[in-house]
Amino acid sequence: MSTRALAILALVAPLTAAAQVSYSQAAITGERPYYQRDTLRACNERNELLWDRKAFLDQDQRALDLDGRRLDRMKVRLDEQYRLLDWGNNAAIADYNARSDEYNRLIGAHNQRIAQMNGAAALLNADSSELTRYCANVVSIR
Repeated sequence: MSTRALAILALVAPLTAAAQVSYSQAAITGERPYYQRDTLRACNERNELLWDRKAFLDQDQRALDLDGRRLDRMKVRLDEQYRLLDWGNNAAIADYNARSDEYNRLIGAHNQRIAQMNGAAALLNADSSELTRYCANVVSIR
């Protein structure tokens, strides 16, 4: 082959390669994913129920926050009363102790409600995770 023929081949080869059309020989095998209508409904219903539970937990959290602020104000008053307490007055000491005992009882009840709330939130998180696993790619989880 001469140099001239080689040069022409070098110029023409890219043009012929660009003009070639290629068709994929790949074939889609297997069945398309099939989701039963009941599964979709179940996923949607479970999703909505979880959002309802979350809304209730949010309401409970707001109530706990209000209660916590009330208890904080009560503690500030108790601390001020303690600071001004007349240690020679047994009636004043008994009165302060009664208010302090009531505050401690309220704090115990508040802490119990917080523990219940934490348990409910943990259960909601576990159920949400299970929904995501079970209904992955089936429903748009908001």
